[in-house]
Amino acid sequence: MARRRKKRRTLRPRVPARIRKKGRKGKPKSEQHLELTGLGLLALGVFLASILYLGWSGGMIGGGIADIFTGGIGAAAYVAPVAFVIVGALMVARSALVDVRPFRTGLAVTSFGLLATLGSGHGGAVGRGLERLFGLLVGSTGTTIIGVLALMIGTLLLSGASAGALVRRSGHAVRRAHSRARRAVPSESSLRPAPVIPLRTAEPPVDAVHDFPDVVGENHPPPLLIEPPSSEDPDQPSLFDAGTVETHEEYQLPDRAILRRAPAANELSADVAGRTAAALVQTLAHFGVDATIVGQISGPRVTRYELQLAPGTKVSKVAALKDDLSYALATTEIRILAPIPGKQAVGVELPNLSPNLVTLGDIFDDLPATASPLAVWLGKDISGTAVWTDLARMPHLLIAGT
Repeated sequence: MARRRKKRRTLRPRVPARIRKKGRKGKPKSEQHLELTGLGLLALGVFLASILYLGWSGGMIGGGIADIFTGGIGAAAYVAPVAFVIVGALMVARSALVDVRPFRTGLAVTSFGLLATLGSGHGGAVGRGLERLFGLLVGSTGTTIIGVLALMIGTLLLSGASAGALVRRSGHAVRRAHSRARRAVPSESSLRPAPVIPLRTAEPPVDAVHDFPDVVGENHPPPLLIEPPSSEDPDQPSLFDAGTVETHEEYQLPDRAILRRAPAANELSADVAGRTAAALVQTLAHFGVDATIVGQISGPRVTRYELQLAPGTKVSKVAALKDDLSYALATTEIRILAPIPGKQAVGVELPNLSPNLVTLGDIFDDLPATASPLAVWLGKDISGTAVWTDLARMPHLLIAGT
């Protein structure tokens, strides 16, 4: 019997399952998920940019997202839309062999450094938390150093550059500039002395006698000066004659009752003052400052709360919390007297919710006997006492006419 010939089997290259799956159904699921995530980040970045940059209304959802970002990371929230757009574009372009991982790492490190550097001032809740954590571990100086170092590392990761390459390029640039400067300055050998040109001797002056003709003219008499006739009648007294100035020695100022007075003042209620004082003490305690309210003075427009600090507390620590107190008390302006002159207390002045009007009739009163004739009333101080000053000591006001 003839041997049966065995059929040779053709060996085909094995195709990975990932490629076979791509050939049958299109793109792999992982790449499709990456593109969908990138599109979502693009949409989120554009949405946040329209709310934060252009001030458009994003509704309840948009407003909530914007509040979360601004309250969480503070001023860094305005960088988030740009970062979302860039990361989303890179994730969509993953098919063009773009590696997103270094960019994501650099973005995370840069965000960390930015929030650590901003701290509680403009870093939001995250920045405040990082400042407290690293403040306990390495102090404020160490926190600043770590934040700046993270910013530098994140910038290198985002740009794809190397610190050594940057140093080498900087060194090459300095050497090239130095060589150009040396070539621009001529050497000593190339400097030739200028030729000496002998000075010509001046010829001696020649004495000469010049005869000038005598100018002879006719002798004319000097002109006569004729005074113009006076327009004033000698019998009529001059306007500037001191004898014609009328004096009013018996003149009396009008009665001050004609001056308008302001309506009844809106006194600060005890409830509002108590709530404000409690919020002030609570805010200071939140930042590690133990203080108690020992006095309160309400003026027409400002109320001063007098604080007594615990032993060992620095007065400068209260002055450094000016922005935090303004944020916690929701006020537009705040003034801190650290300390109050002549008192063992720190003053915190806050504007009243309903300021009172001060008119001239409220402050006009009898001046002291020693007052100057140019004394004027200015207004009321924080305690409601009328204040006057002497214009003779303020010549700039007299010159300006105000």
